[in-house]
Amino acid sequence: MKKVFSAFACLFLLNSCDDGDIVVETFDFGSVAVQKCTNNDILLKTSGNQLMLLNISPSFFKNEETPLNTPRVYTILNPTDIIYRTYSGSVTSSSICSIIPPSTPSVVDEFNVKPGGTVAITTTMIPTVDPTSLSTQISYSHLIKFKNTQFSNNTSTLSFPDYLFGTYTSANNTLSFSFPGAVPQNCSDNKIYLKNGGQFLLVDLPAGSYPSQAGTQTINLGDTAKVIYRMYSSSVTGSNPDYSAVVACAGSAPVAPIVLSEEWIASQGSITIVTTEIFDPTNTTVIGYKHNLTFQNIVYQKGTQSFTHPQYTFGDYITN
Repeated sequence: MKKVFSAFACLFLLNSCDDGDIVVETFDFGSVAVQKCTNNDILLKTSGNQLMLLNISPSFFKNEETPLNTPRVYTILNPTDIIYRTYSGSVTSSSICSIIPPSTPSVVDEFNVKPGGTVAITTTMIPTVDPTSLSTQISYSHLIKFKNTQFSNNTSTLSFPDYLFGTYTSANNTLSFSFPGAVPQNCSDNKIYLKNGGQFLLVDLPAGSYPSQAGTQTINLGDTAKVIYRMYSSSVTGSNPDYSAVVACAGSAPVAPIVLSEEWIASQGSITIVTTEIFDPTNTTVIGYKHNLTFQNIVYQKGTQSFTHPQYTFGDYITN
């Protein structure tokens, strides 16, 4: 009886194969991370001898949080938008990302996506504050799902109503809140600012907030009193443009290659301003005023996300 059962089992296993080739029934990458080529916009996953790539416009991976239940949606147009491959051996990103791909391992099988399905991208923004330095890292994670997709290798077709490709982190922007040696400067209006490279911390208070007399006042942030953090960067790798304070003060769209990478606005919290008199060398005549600004419990917000700084010393702003 055992011999008969063994023979039946062998026959079943042989019929489950196609001329000795493994038949792909699904794309299983476990929990491996999504990678990005450094020299192009291809996203990919690898596991053992498997590779899957996604090649769509980077505009679908903006560093902007998507509204609740409203992902960015790309409609698949080309068979090369998504490709699944198996190789003759263990595969790495160099098989796709290298200008000259390695000769081994070689491609054994390839499934191309059929036009018509969609790619849904949900972007989440996550701020993380260093409690000591108050440096704040902003990361953007993109959850990528394939909807109603079909893949074909010309001999078989695989269908996926809902396939989770994974999560891709596109940027980790750091708001340093560090302005070593910077002296507060004023814009043409009531704003004053600190500048460090492409990072600006602006204080926008009503007229009369810097009085011509000694004293202490606390201003609550709101519609007419704000703190704004703007971070600019270059769209051209390796370039070092002049990040003009004029652009930061106005809040207008910068001119290429400069781009506004981050803007966080605080309308909650308070600012304490301690004003003291500045005297001439004879210590008899007042020649100006020093206004020391300290922030308390400032809540910076962008979209639905926010972070809080319990206390921050802006510095001394001098007026005549």
